[in-house]
Amino acid sequence: MSEKIEPASLNKIVILPTTAEYAESMERLTGIVYGIDPRQDPKCLNADHYRHHLTVFPEGQFIAVDTTTNEVVGLTVSMRINHDPAKPHLGHWWDTIGQGWLTPHTPNGEWMYGVESCVHPDFRGYGVGSKLMDARFNVLRRLNLRGMAAGSAIIDYPKVADEITPEQYVQDVIAGRRFDTNLTKQLHKGFRAECLIPNYLPVEETGGWGVLIVWDNPAYRPARVRRASAPQVARRHMPLYG
Repeated sequence: MSEKIEPASLNKIVILPTTAEYAESMERLTGIVYGIDPRQDPKCLNADHYRHHLTVFPEGQFIAVDTTTNEVVGLTVSMRINHDPAKPHLGHWWDTIGQGWLTPHTPNGEWMYGVESCVHPDFRGYGVGSKLMDARFNVLRRLNLRGMAAGSAIIDYPKVADEITPEQYVQDVIAGRRFDTNLTKQLHKGFRAECLIPNYLPVEETGGWGVLIVWDNPAYRPARVRRASAPQVARRHMPLYG
């Protein structure tokens, strides 16, 4: 897929719920996006992981398929978690996702966690990633989840790491003074940046830094409380960035 993609050809890209038959194609895409062999890298999702995700949280997995080749050109992986906005915390990505097997998935979790999202380099900039995110949003609305949390890789930070701190970099991205290939797009999609996550991803990719991003579901309906209870003082998390 080295030729320039024409707008008309994008009509042949469809967003589908992930199925096991596409697991190998998803593995190929992962290898292309990250420039590695998913079967050899010990901290990379491969076809076995993708098939297993369908037994854990099938409604949270989506792919973008080029119908002319039947190849996967984009994918997302999600799971459910219990996220406390007052005590935001994410550890290393690989540990957070149970070494790829989504073992931390909480079936009744009130939040969706974005495990992975990637698009083939030849198809970036055409809204494929945005449509995949919309598919996630539709699911969490249907499940009446509070929202979505994820760790955003600040993939362009290493270019200026010798000049500014990661805190200043993220503040600049939020203010629009800098463009980050990953974080900027997520902010435009409605996410807000909460705090930095040290050692979130491999150093060679992002300098190790990630940013906790959160999207609140505006359609969320709190469960009705049947019994009166003592008033609770609401706790608010003060974001690092605003």
